Amino acid sequence: MKLTPAEQRLVDGQTWSDFCDDLKQIGNQIMRPEAPADPFSRAEGFRYLTRVLRSSLDIFVEHADPDFPRLYRVCDEVIKYGGDNPDNYYEKCVVAGDRRYRIRGTRGTIPYVSFLTQGSNFAEGESMLPTGFLDSKNILVEPDGTFEIIISAEKQPGNWLPMTASSQALLIRQTFNNRDQEEIAKLNIECLDAPDIPRPLDPNEFDRGMKTATQFLEGTVELFCDWSAKYQGHPNDVPKEDQELCRRVGGDPNICYYNSYWQLEDDEALIIEIPRIPKCENWNFELCNYWMESLDYRYQKIHVNNATAHRETDGSVRIVVAHQDPGHPNWLSTAGHQNGTMLFRWIGAEEHIDPVARVIKTDAFPR
Repeated sequence: MKLTPAEQRLVDGQTWSDFCDDLKQIGNQIMRPEAPADPFSRAEGFRYLTRVLRSSLDIFVEHADPDFPRLYRVCDEVIKYGGDNPDNYYEKCVVAGDRRYRIRGTRGTIPYVSFLTQGSNFAEGESMLPTGFLDSKNILVEPDGTFEIIISAEKQPGNWLPMTASSQALLIRQTFNNRDQEEIAKLNIECLDAPDIPRPLDPNEFDRGMKTATQFLEGTVELFCDWSAKYQGHPNDVPKEDQELCRRVGGDPNICYYNSYWQLEDDEALIIEIPRIPKCENWNFELCNYWMESLDYRYQKIHVNNATAHRETDGSVRIVVAHQDPGHPNWLSTAGHQNGTMLFRWIGAEEHIDPVARVIKTDAFPR
């Protein structure tokens, strides 16, 4: 029996050799001249590669069958990339645009849920193009808190999440106000056109999945290293990002994003002021490291949102980023970092008020 080229690569061990060679080459992204070169930052950078690789293998190898999709945590408290939101519970699964899917779930008490189908990924270029969107404002929920969503290319009655022929993934964001007090929506997905049982492992698909996993890793790391380098051009400021760019890379179309870079000396603090909070579903601000991973929100206060922020008597909000706690209720810890990236988000806001940032010496901090 004649082997396909992919089967021959597996038999010869070339699939694995190529995988290892690709990983070695991708490591050069961490060594870029504009990236921080101290041992701490390098350690975080190489750890970042291992984390994104785990996510890549989940997407393209372990859970790559669109007939038997499995929702899994694509970003969590450890695996992070692209400025992951500490207030989000992220789930993802593979889909195919020529199938039909059904999500069943219970709504829970979490304030905001969004569903996004995507028609490309970072293995193919710098985009995760949206092919359909639905959020909790537009979902019919039964009196007992249950709901169903049909995902398909053809329009369906009731709750419908569109796809196109190019759709290949589903991304679900659930956004907390307070993780300790709210219950997430519990969701399951099934393909309505699936056979009874999965097919055995296909060597050709496995070979392709291993290559795509490293391509996704390289595309992801290169894209966000480019972003971090760009943000170094406006340190300690919080300008509005190109919103179309954010949508092309998988951003929620209901969110307005502000991305930037921060760098503070030991005796400096970054003050971020929001003059007025408009009507919105939520907003938040977070600190990340250079690699655009949110800092460790499990153990340190590195972000603040609409529900947790202290407001001034005039309704404005002042956020303080500093290495040590100056005694302000909206102090965010740098968690042992001297620099990094940062993000501000308006979620479902009727208008977008630009944050204002400035650096002061900590001994001049108003008491």
